[in-house]
Amino acid sequence: MVPSLARQAVIIKSGNNTSVLTGNYELAYALGLLVNQTGVLFPGDYSDLQDLQKKVLKEVEDKKIEDEKLEHLLRMVKLYNPAEGFDGQMGELINMGLGEKYPWDIHRA
Repeated sequence: MVPSLARQAVIIKSGNNTSVLTGNYELAYALGLLVNQTGVLFPGDYSDLQDLQKKVLKEVEDKKIEDEKLEHLLRMVKLYNPAEGFDGQMGELINMGLGEKYPWDIHRA
């Protein structure tokens, strides 16, 4: 349940330029989706969300992003300051983002 809610929240927020990420679960999905949509290599393991955020941002910093939703997703990831800690659902959310086939459709997974 939590993974699907976090997924839906990120997809909806990516389409609204005033939205921000509000939790580590949203960040986890957003990081996987950002890697998925930019085509960069996944930069690390799943044990530290703060470290993973830094590595993903470094990987995508030179990418030209033309999609408005993806551009806003990147902005939200840059602005979010994750809390410490990591659990299995965050790993699941990263994997969901990495494997996402319908990135902007909340009704299809």
